[in-house]
Amino acid sequence: MALPLTNLFQLTPFCLHPMPDTPAARIRFSARLNIPEELSAVVGARHVGRGPVRKLGINGVLEEMWGEEVEGRVEEEFEMEEPIPPYLFAMAVGGIGWRKVGERTRVYGEEGAGGVLESAAREFEGTEEMIREGERLFGEYKWGRFDLLVLPPSFPYGGMENPRMVFLTPFVIKGDATGAQVVAHELAHSWTGNLITNKNNEHFWLNEVCQAFVASIHGFTTYAERRIIEVVQGPEKAALNIGIGWRGLNSDVERFKDRMEFTKLRNNQEEVDPDDIYSAIPYEKGFQFLWRIECQIGRPKFDEFLKKYIATFKFQSIDTETFLDFLKENVPGIEKEIDLDTWVNGTGIPPDAYEPVSNIYNKIVSLANDFKSGRMPSEDEVADWQGQEWELYLENLPKPSEAAQVTALDERFRFAESKNNEVKVAFLKLAISSGCTGYYKDVEKTLKEVGRMMYLRPLYTVLVQSPSDKAKILAKRVFEEARNSYHPIAQGVVESILAKHL
Repeated sequence: MALPLTNLFQLTPFCLHPMPDTPAARIRFSARLNIPEELSAVVGARHVGRGPVRKLGINGVLEEMWGEEVEGRVEEEFEMEEPIPPYLFAMAVGGIGWRKVGERTRVYGEEGAGGVLESAAREFEGTEEMIREGERLFGEYKWGRFDLLVLPPSFPYGGMENPRMVFLTPFVIKGDATGAQVVAHELAHSWTGNLITNKNNEHFWLNEVCQAFVASIHGFTTYAERRIIEVVQGPEKAALNIGIGWRGLNSDVERFKDRMEFTKLRNNQEEVDPDDIYSAIPYEKGFQFLWRIECQIGRPKFDEFLKKYIATFKFQSIDTETFLDFLKENVPGIEKEIDLDTWVNGTGIPPDAYEPVSNIYNKIVSLANDFKSGRMPSEDEVADWQGQEWELYLENLPKPSEAAQVTALDERFRFAESKNNEVKVAFLKLAISSGCTGYYKDVEKTLKEVGRMMYLRPLYTVLVQSPSDKAKILAKRVFEEARNSYHPIAQGVVESILAKHL
């Protein structure tokens, strides 16, 4: 069964109902949904109840919109008491069931959809521990519940941080609990992004940077995410997360080498579609900025600063200048120790950014360098590797590599058959760029099964940038055949890639 849902990030809140189309505004709302009785509704708000259909509006105003037929239908009512930016309004309707995974968390999803609910419940069973750790780091969780909705494969993002009802792609369920890092990122938005919001997209990094810091922890959200992961899954997992982010940051700075404006944290997005310039930069450069500050003043002082920042600006929308003024006021002299203007307004990666250092990160990068001389890792060297280790290894391999060497690597480790899409996509990018046409069937199958832009964007890009006409023809044909299974946002992104290169 299809699962109708909203996805208002980043420019479309007004498409659903009249509301300000800016994150600078905040709204409270109540919602009554008239739905077939065999279905259920979820909304990013407090669930008031489910019951018979009532008259709509005050004194029957707009009653005709409900229609006369109420047999076989029910009404679900929701209330959001806390003020949220309009893009965080979220709802979905379908044959939805749920499983409890914690004191404040249920996992929702389509019943009977290949066991997705049971798998998600296992993957996210540590969510309550992450909430408690977030509260220790950043203060009280202000939203009541933290529920999760696993959506169909066409959902174009990894996750969306709607308060009380986070939306997730099913591809974050990996079977080894590493998908919980996406949940940690969306949880971190509960403080940075949802509680404190960027005033407009020029200041988008303020939403995303703190999340990255918590997991090892997207700017603010990336920081916060990585700090959470550091405690819950350990420092090595956090270091891996930072390493993958560092690689993504360097890759996206190279991607925008002809449009360096979009490598700035604070950039000019006038007459620019945010989906066209979406990248790791606000997440990872923002994370690097906060990490640089933390390293300069020490973690205890930085944690104190973060708690005060969140307490001061909660339920507000702010801009970069507000953050910098607050930073300089509360960390006197910081502008003399760190070139804040270079970090915020400069292009590329500042010279005082930190490449991650850890035993596992160094080992993986070293093994990837060995591949250049023809050496593959031994079974013993990778015996305890999971998805993130392999993803980092594959992303660090030279592109192109010798086709025979790439094929031999896959024959040993079976990457093209991986159930982990980050690993599979990383390998398929390597195979395409190395001219391994034997993997085109795997590329086609993947592009027809997934809808997450994190997979679609790099695969279509490497196909159309290939010197091979066969690769370009494949990209065009697969998109024509698969486009109706993609979310409209993903359709637009792929169309833009094809139009630029074909």
